[in-house]
Amino acid sequence: MESEKNEKDQVEIALSELIGDDQALLGVLNLVKIFKDSGNIEVLEKILTENMPGNTKAYTSLLDKRELHLGSISMMNSLLAVMASVSGKTSQSALNLLLYNSEDVLLSMIEGAKQPENFSILRLMGMLKDPEIAAGLSAVLNALKTLGSLLKKVDTE
Repeated sequence: MESEKNEKDQVEIALSELIGDDQALLGVLNLVKIFKDSGNIEVLEKILTENMPGNTKAYTSLLDKRELHLGSISMMNSLLAVMASVSGKTSQSALNLLLYNSEDVLLSMIEGAKQPENFSILRLMGMLKDPEIAAGLSAVLNALKTLGSLLKKVDTE
């Protein structure tokens, strides 16, 4: 009985502090709204109801697995690398342009694949004079050079 009263007192203290700070309360409510609007609350609820074992020992043993820890660390490292790569203005701008125009890029690729043209050497040389083709080809060749340089540094052990 005493522990229940103590828990209620702690909850009341936490709520009064939260209610007393309007910015904190609005921030928490905004986070909950974003989480709800994105559909993540339903997804999380479904995952937990379908995958949460009734036996807490089984759940604990799952979380204690070394593979899960190593996978989580690896995923966090990759996530941090992605976050770092999009933190620069150049990376953000390039990714935004590519992602927002990916439909056009893919449609042009599909059209080219479905209606391939035969190119003579002279026609190819003439196409290289097109500034957009020259820019795209230069971008791809520069990316390949950088990719090759980076892949040489990969530790395969």
